[in-house]
Amino acid sequence: MKTLIEPQHTLDIIAEADIIVAGGGPGGLPAAIAAARHGAKVLLIERYGFLGGLATAGLVTPILGHTASRSHTPIVAGLLKEMTERMHALDGAPGWEDACQEWGIRFDAEAFKVIADQMVKDAGVDLLLHTFVADTIVEDNAIKALVIESKSGRQAVMGNIIIDATGDADVAFRAGAPIQQGREFDGQVESMGSFIHIGGIERTTGGQQAAARESLRAAMEAGEFRFYGNGFTGSNDMHRDHFSPNMTRWPGDPTQARDLTRAEVGVREQVWKLRDFLRKQPGFENAYVQLTSLQIGPRESRQVIGDYILTGDDVQQGRKFADAVARGSWWIDIHCPLGHTYPVHLCIVECPRQATCPFWAAEHDKTMRTQADLYPPDNDWYDIPYRSLTAQKIHNLLVSGRCISATHQGMAGARVMGTCIAIGQAAGTAAALAARNHISPREIDVSELRAILTDDGALI
Repeated sequence: MKTLIEPQHTLDIIAEADIIVAGGGPGGLPAAIAAARHGAKVLLIERYGFLGGLATAGLVTPILGHTASRSHTPIVAGLLKEMTERMHALDGAPGWEDACQEWGIRFDAEAFKVIADQMVKDAGVDLLLHTFVADTIVEDNAIKALVIESKSGRQAVMGNIIIDATGDADVAFRAGAPIQQGREFDGQVESMGSFIHIGGIERTTGGQQAAARESLRAAMEAGEFRFYGNGFTGSNDMHRDHFSPNMTRWPGDPTQARDLTRAEVGVREQVWKLRDFLRKQPGFENAYVQLTSLQIGPRESRQVIGDYILTGDDVQQGRKFADAVARGSWWIDIHCPLGHTYPVHLCIVECPRQATCPFWAAEHDKTMRTQADLYPPDNDWYDIPYRSLTAQKIHNLLVSGRCISATHQGMAGARVMGTCIAIGQAAGTAAALAARNHISPREIDVSELRAILTDDGALI
């Protein structure tokens, strides 16, 4: 491979802050708000022109993990409850009490964008959109600066404490913090997927919808589509004038541009093929692709190796920790890492491919679980320990959201947005404590952190 050596050049430092949060999604947005509300000077960096991450760019609805396993008991509140109520005021989500009676919090992505802007502004967060982290400058096992790229060119920002909420642990990786990726025996990560919106459905009847789903199932069984299910009539977001299903699947490594490119192009091709298929079904002659997500949705990529690694057993057993800072209830939901589609859904012992899949055979009798062995106990949850947020080696780095310290199975539960928002509130509050006391995140008093989170309405 040819290489190009770039001449050394001086970077302009355009901002300094107590805390820099990289990524404005479910892990980073609440972290920035919480830190600023507790008096820290905060800079939030986001690569898109809006906040929300996969909640907005990925059209991922609903927000999952806000209630205990298979029950309506809330296990997350705090900033998530506030966000829900703010969206409700815009007719963009149910009220909190109603949301807790549903399996997930339905919401309008545009309402999410607006309330995110408002909350960041009200908290006094310095916001930098259309900007991504390109590199880090590390001295004495601490990040001294983040190198950023934008239309303004290559610049730098400096902060005392850094929160990596990129989802893919981009900051931690570039800083040299230890990471792991994928399942233990081969490194494969969960498949990616995209939500889609399908319009032109107003005049379809329940019978026509059921018939079209059955026709699609038959086409999938014949290998005509790369969907893992035929539920195109799902309505997951706040509005009912369109379908908003989660049914696409594509394998690949979300940290590799080639894999992301193949996934984006491949999923779009499948979505438009679906439109053409639906227009041949009675009642769906006017079906059209109303919206596709701005980016493919990764479920798993890099995980920071922290002071504790959350496991599948922690999830399944509903394990509790003395240093708990958030709660999770979502189960070990592993979308086939090889991208197999219908009738394959989860990576479990009952997979219909079974021994015909070499990866199934390699995993069987080792750590692969049965369908019944995926869930926390009913009306219960598992804790997210603070030690899963503290990165090894890099002293001033916290991680939040989808890149916390967890195994392949542990992340399959903790990756959902309700849990990530709770983790983000904890990470931002911890960072503010550390900045106020001029100590590293690892040195904070976790009992004090837990008391503050409780006072702020979080459930721990």
